[in-house]
Order: sequence, then structure tokens, then C-alpha cells
Amino acid sequence: MPGRRPGTWAVLCVLALVLAHARSAGAEGTARHAAEEVDPAGSGQEAALEARVEERDAALRERIEEITAVGSRLEKAQARADGARARVGELGQQIGQLERQIAEQDGLLREAREDYRARVRAAYKGESLEGIVAYLGGWFGLEGVGNADDPMVATVLLENRQGLDEYEEAGQDLRNTRRQISQKQADYRAALVKQQATSAELRRREVALDQTIRRLGVSKAQIEDRLRELGAAKRARISRDKAATGGGGAGKESELKLANDHLVADTVDPIPESEYMAFYRASARDYGFGPDWYILAAVGEVESDHGRNMGPSSAGAMGPMQFLPSTWETSGVDGNGDGVANIMDPEDAIPAAAGYLQDGGAQHDWYGALYSYNHADWYVKKVLAVAEAYRRLAHDESVGPYV
Repeated sequence: MPGRRPGTWAVLCVLALVLAHARSAGAEGTARHAAEEVDPAGSGQEAALEARVEERDAALRERIEEITAVGSRLEKAQARADGARARVGELGQQIGQLERQIAEQDGLLREAREDYRARVRAAYKGESLEGIVAYLGGWFGLEGVGNADDPMVATVLLENRQGLDEYEEAGQDLRNTRRQISQKQADYRAALVKQQATSAELRRREVALDQTIRRLGVSKAQIEDRLRELGAAKRARISRDKAATGGGGAGKESELKLANDHLVADTVDPIPESEYMAFYRASARDYGFGPDWYILAAVGEVESDHGRNMGPSSAGAMGPMQFLPSTWETSGVDGNGDGVANIMDPEDAIPAAAGYLQDGGAQHDWYGALYSYNHADWYVKKVLAVAEAYRRLAHDESVGPYV
């Protein structure tokens, strides 16, 4: 049997290796089982992942608050810049009117002077025509003064006293107008200085907003490219229509009077932010841009912090979506079916805002839609940045990115 020993030895070696591997596998299995008992389903890794997600979400919420705060200051700067620009325009118009008035008065004055001189010469018909003309120079600003004792001079002056009075009155009006225009010109120069200061402040605020948005990891160039897609012609067309919020041409007092006289603007009980979010989702769905409801929510955040600041704004805008009463008059809706369109009620205002955005181009042209809501590039950037943060908070990759 000596010839079979090598095969037997080989078999024994293989069996030994198998037994050793089995013991090792059993030990690993026992260790793994023990580890699973201590940390079932890898919960340690999940906890770490959840912590990272919470940290990222907290940073996004901080970005939302920061963008909203910077945007609020920018909005106030925009209001001051708009006011300064409007004042410059108003003073410019007044100066133009006064200049036209001066030109008209000056022409009438010259005509009156020449007419009166002609009538005096015709009435005098004497030998001392130069004397009467010299005397009248005291009235008409001519050189030399004549002899008031000349009886013919006295007669002609008395007979034409009414004309002289009218001429003197016209001259006084002209002098008053010149003083007015001098004051208006001084006011205009001061208004220009203020306009330059408010415009510079507005630019600084816009830079601050851009810096805040970039903390979201967004390229400024990409935003600027999208804004340029609006085009000057499209901006001009949109700007001819009244914005939903801000920049009201009628002025705050007129807007509030309209609200008091013709609109329903009844206060409502506050509701939690979660209900606002439900309204945003439902309204976006009803008006054809359901997946992009984050943008409607961002408008609500920017305009009123979801009902925490109902206005009125410096322009007279009111309610959770900050509609101008003059815009609400044509764009307000009865969203909850209670028979009235209440500008202060989120159940009415949120669907009205969704409808306004739809009319402006949502969902195919968000930049144009938001520009129609408020005619400012920075407003478009601010809303879309907040919408992007909301989208990331929801971990929704089916839409966006918005910036």
C-alpha cells in the first residue's frame, strides 16, 4: 500500500484546511452577529448620515434667513431710490413748466411794452417825443428818465394808467416766477445728489445679495445670463403693466384709500407655517406648476415671511403675498369660496399670486414671471435663491436648480 500514501496525505491536508477555514468563518460570523446585536442595521452610519443632513439643512435655513434679511434691506433701499428718482422727475417737470411760463410771460411783457409805447407816441403827437419815451423808460427799464411835469406826458400817462398797472403786474409775476424757478433749480440739484446716494446704496445692497446667494454654491454668471435672457424689450413690455407688489405708481395713500373704499381687507387669524406650505402646494398645482411650488413658497417667504408681516408696505402693498390694492382689484380671487376675495386672507392671496405668476409666464419662464410680480432684477434673484434653498431642504431632484 505504500504507493497510495501520497494521495491519502493530500486528502488529509485538504481536510485540515477546510476545518481551519470553517473555524475562521465561524469566528467571523460570531463576531458579526455580536456586532449586529450591538449596532443593528448599521445604525451608527445612519446616525452620522442623519447628522450631516441636519447640519446641511440648518445651513440652508440660515441661508434663507440671510437672503430674506439682505433682501428686506435691499427692498427698503429700492424704495428710497424710487422715491429719490420720482422727486427728481417731479422737480424736472416743475422746472420745465416754470421755464415755459417764464418764456410766455416774458413774451407778453415785451408785447405790452411795445404796444404801450406805440399808443403813447400816437397819443402825444407833440414835439418832445424823446422826452415822453425817456420818461416811460422808468417803467420799461429803458435808459434815461423824462420830465414828469410835461402836461402832455401827464395826460397820456393818466389816460393809459390801466395799461401801466397791467404791465407792472405782469412784470411782478415774471419776477416771482424767476424766483420760483431759482428755488426749484436748487431743490433739483439737491435731489440729484440724494438720488446718486440712494442709487449707490442700492448697488451696495445688490452686491450684498449676490454674495449671500453665492454661499448657496451658485454661479453669479449663471444668474446674470438668465436675467439677460429677459431682454430689454421684454422688460419694457412687462414694466408697462402694474407689478403685483412694490413700485406702485399711485402712491401709498391712494392705494390704502382704494383698499378702504373698494376692497375687502379684513384681518384673519394667524395660521401655522405648515398650513401656508399646504396652500402653496395646492395653489401651484391648481395653476399648472405643481412641481415648482417652491417658487410660490419663496414669494410668500420674501413678501411676508409666511404671514408674519402683513404690511402695508411703503408702497401700500398688503397681505401675505403683498399685493397692491390697485393690482388686487383686477387680480384678486376668492380662493376658499366664501364669496369674497380678501387681500389679507392667505386662502385668497396665495392662489391669486399663483395666478399672477401663471399670467407672467410660469412655469416656462420663471424669470419673466417673477419680474412681472416685482419689476426688479434683484427681486427675481432673491426669490429664486430662496426657492432653491427650499428645494434642497426637500431633497427634491425632480425640479430645478432654480439658480
